[in-house]
Formats: sequence, structure tokens, C-alpha cells
Amino acid sequence: METDRCLASLMDVSRSLAFIALVLAAPGCGRGPREVVQPVATPASPPRAPTAAAPPRAPDPDLHRPPPRKLLDIAWSKIDLTDDAAALAVWRQIAPRGADWQDKLEEIPAAATRPLAIAVLRGGNFLCTPPPTGDCARPAYEVDPPAETAGFDDPCLRRVLALWAIDQIEDDDVPAVRDALRGLAALPPPESQLVAAAIHAVPEAEQDLRLAVLAAAWRAGQRELVGAAIGALDEPHQIAAVRDHHIDAALDTLTAEAHRAVYLAAVRDDGVRGAALGAAARIAAISELVATGGGAPRLPADLVAALTAAAKSRDCAVAAAAARALAQHGDPRFVPRRPRTANRDVLMRAVCVLASYEAAMQSDEPSLVPDYVPARGLVRTTIAFDPLSDDDQDGDGDPHTTHTAELVPRAEAVLPEIEDFLRALSHCTGTICVSDDHEFRLVWSPAGGRPGELLLSRIEIADRPPCPSKPAP
Repeated sequence: METDRCLASLMDVSRSLAFIALVLAAPGCGRGPREVVQPVATPASPPRAPTAAAPPRAPDPDLHRPPPRKLLDIAWSKIDLTDDAAALAVWRQIAPRGADWQDKLEEIPAAATRPLAIAVLRGGNFLCTPPPTGDCARPAYEVDPPAETAGFDDPCLRRVLALWAIDQIEDDDVPAVRDALRGLAALPPPESQLVAAAIHAVPEAEQDLRLAVLAAAWRAGQRELVGAAIGALDEPHQIAAVRDHHIDAALDTLTAEAHRAVYLAAVRDDGVRGAALGAAARIAAISELVATGGGAPRLPADLVAALTAAAKSRDCAVAAAAARALAQHGDPRFVPRRPRTANRDVLMRAVCVLASYEAAMQSDEPSLVPDYVPARGLVRTTIAFDPLSDDDQDGDGDPHTTHTAELVPRAEAVLPEIEDFLRALSHCTGTICVSDDHEFRLVWSPAGGRPGELLLSRIEIADRPPCPSKPAP
């Protein structure tokens, strides 16, 4: 019983508590006025020490470039460029040097560039790198740049000024610089950039001037540049290039069928009055003309006449080609045979033609050399050169050379080292002919039983010592 009463009392208490909670939760019930909550003051932070200002950053040199310093102090508005003398006086004020010429040219106003360009082109003196000379001269492939101290009168600086000048002139200026353009075209290798610029500066409509410029370049040895530009000439000027200026490359633009007279003249072009077409072009003309006959056994009369003249050409290769063309068509008059003479000049000329003729022969054709050789045969002497040898094996007093000799039977005699021998025959002094690699000495001896005649009894082939090595810098 007592326990039941305790439980009942607890239940009453819990109901009272729940009721009170509901009352307090009801809005406005059981609450007094809301107290204003005062913010709790936080303690003040100690004052921060002022930070040091960052040092100013230098401007980015790529984004903030300073204005370029002017190199020229010239009152251009007061200058009257009426003639070359006035223009040259201004050039003296500009005073270009190898170290600053490009920067100074950029400061020249557009109105002054053309008269200044014309004056520098007319002034000439553009040969910066002369071609090498001498047997052991090394070829030059590039033109020297101007030295930093080079001035206006230095050819290497004037060369780069000329390149700039050609870019400034216009077609209307070409008549004023035609002589200058011819002079530029006449510069020899290794110069090529200025020559090409001079050729292309001539308007295509100026065919006479373009031919004159190309002819000057051809004579100067600028064969590749002329060959690349010759196609821009019209047909009459290409014919004139062959006929009047002996430009081989122009013949390649013509055909034997359409320009037969030009080809026949090319075969005969032996340079009696000076320059001549090259041997390769004349030999090609012979082949083209023979081919136009369609394989007929007899050659046309005009071609026979041209070949007969060419068979007497001063050029051995042309003479041999003409003689061979005639012989292949039933006319053996000019097949090279040994002259019955003791004149060594005549004999050397005969050997020159013989060598070219033999080089063109087929392997199954009999050699013509035995006719020049004594019955006992041809002595062939070889002198080899070894720069590293210290042993005088043959007792000639020179440890670097070795002599060997053999007697070649007459029926087996041939000309030695034929390709190099052909090159050497262009550089003969008496009976000694020299190429880059060999020296050939031909020894002629009296023919037994035939007074007044000489035969080729010995050929000496000597290696030429190499050129001295260039010392290391």
C-alpha cells in the first residue's frame, strides 16, 4: 500500500512539471521582460607595428623598353639631295660603321633613301672577298662580314650598304643605276648575293639591260646564277645570249629543230674574236644536230661543214667530238693519227685530241695509242708520294717518293689516268701537263729508221704533294 501511494505521488509531480513546461513554452506566458544582453568587451589588441614599405620593383625590360638612343644628328628637312655629291656628303655625316650601320640606316627618313641608295650604288668598290689565287689557294665559299671598325670606304661595309640600296630603288631608278648594276653583276665568286640582287633588280621588260647584266655575270664565272635567270629572257634575247655573249646556259633553252642556225653557229663558235661557248655546250650541240638526222647514214651538208670546221677547233674535246661524229657517218678524215713530225707542239696537240677521242670510245673499239708508240713498247713510270714515309726505298734521295717503271707492250698501250689526264691537258707547259693530283711528263724519242719523226716512248705520272695544311688558329 505504501508503495502504491509513493508511485501515485510521483505521477502527480510529473504531470505538474509537464504542465509548467507547456505554460512556459507558450508565447508571452510566464516570461518577464527580456533582458538586453550586453556584449562582452574583448580586450583590445596591442597596436601593430607599421610594416616597412616594399622597395619599388624595376620595370620589366621586355614591357618597358626605353626609347632608342638616336645615332644621327642630321637636320633632314634642310638637306637637298639633288645630286651624288650632296648624297655622298650626307653619307659622310651618317658615317656608318661595321658596328652600327644597321641602326643608322633605320633612322634615315623614307624621303632620303632613294637618292642615298643611288649614290652608294654609283660609287662602286664592293669587292669584299677577292677570289683566291695560286695552286694551293683554298676556295672561298662565303663573303667576309664587315669589321666593327669598317668605315664608309671599306669594301665589305659598302657591300652591305649596296644590298640595302638595291632594296630602296624602284623601277624608275633603274636607268640611273644601269652601269652600277652591270658592275655588281661582274663581281666574281664567292660573291653571289649582290650579283643575284643586281640581276633581279632589272625589270623583266628591260630585256636589253637584263641580257647585259647576265652577260657580265657569266663572264665573271657566275654560271649557276645566270643559268637560273636565263629563262626570263625572251627568245630573241636568248639567241643573242648564245650568239653574241657565248652563254652556254642559253643554248639549253633552245632546240636544234627550231633553232638549227643557232646550233650550227654554236658548233663553229671557236672564240676567234675572244670568248667562245664552252666545250660541253658545243659537244652537246653536235649531238643534238646529229640526232635530228634521225639516224640517216649521211649527214646534211650544212652540218658536215660545221663539223669540219669544229674538227680543227682549238679545243681538243670539241675537235675530237666533231671528228668522231664525222667518222661514225663515213668520213674518217679527222680521226686522230700521229703526225709524222718532230715538232713537239704539234705532237702534244695531237695527243690532246687523241685523249678526248679515246675517252669517248666504246670498250670494244681498238685504241689509237699504239700508233704513237715505238715497237718496243711504252715505258710507264709512276712516282708515288707518301708524306709520312721516312724510308728512301728507291734510293732517289727523297724518302717521300717511290719510283716504279714498267714496259707496256705496244699493242696494249693506253693513256694513263684518262680522266685526270684530260684535265691536265688544259694546263700544259711544253711536254709537262699538270692537274690538281698529278703531273704528267711525256717523253718523245726519235723514231728508228724514220728521220724527222718522234714517237711517245715514255710517260711519267707523278703524284703531286698535297697542299700544306692550314695551321690551327
